[in-house]
Amino acid sequence: MNKQLRWSQITELCKQKEIVSVTEIADALLISPATVRRDLQEMEDLGMIIRTHGGAKITGDQTEEPSMILKAESNSSEKKQIAYAAAKLIKDNQMVYLDAGSTTYAMIEYITAKNITIVTPGIPHVELLGKKGISTIMLGGIVRWSTQAITGKQATKQLNDYYFDVCFIGTNGIHEQIGFTTSNEMEADTKALAIHHSKQAYILADESKFNRLCLVQFAKLDEAIVICNNTRNFDEQKINCIKLQ
Repeated sequence: MNKQLRWSQITELCKQKEIVSVTEIADALLISPATVRRDLQEMEDLGMIIRTHGGAKITGDQTEEPSMILKAESNSSEKKQIAYAAAKLIKDNQMVYLDAGSTTYAMIEYITAKNITIVTPGIPHVELLGKKGISTIMLGGIVRWSTQAITGKQATKQLNDYYFDVCFIGTNGIHEQIGFTTSNEMEADTKALAIHHSKQAYILADESKFNRLCLVQFAKLDEAIVICNNTRNFDEQKINCIKLQ
């Protein structure tokens, strides 16, 4: 079992009860207590869990991801500023990838570029794009209802057929050591592939996303430009960013 899978399962075990012991983790994952202790130490160093005497408990950053409705209501003014700035980066005649998420959804209102095509996994995005008369391709696959996003192998297989002038990606966390992270492996796969298939990639992040680490990395810090309003004491020398005033 590779480390990412172990860490994912350890995180899930920690979500099920307030404190989970080393023995419980070892028995559940069929690994040695020594391996568990090494994993817990690394996970604590990265802020993913808190070690206790003989076990571990979850941190607030690893709790269940809030729904898109709740995310849309948090930091709404900052997200609108970021969305406006991002939308103005879209030029006429471009092929664009627009990730699922509340900030990318907010972008749609401000898009003025002509003759563009947008590919998106965002379920609510499609209706709003249609109202604006924007040529739209929606990915097919598994519906993740909490984030209202299309994910899975079918989505990534379809995404392999497209190449983009620019992509706009949401993130759950930006960490100096790990990079851009999210809480779901399938969503991470689509984000990573969209970035790989784009000439230019932008990450949209309000200040709550900085110095935060989620379970699954989808890109390194040098793979995209961050559009943000505040980096919240993050070392800005480690990222390329458009910081809004």
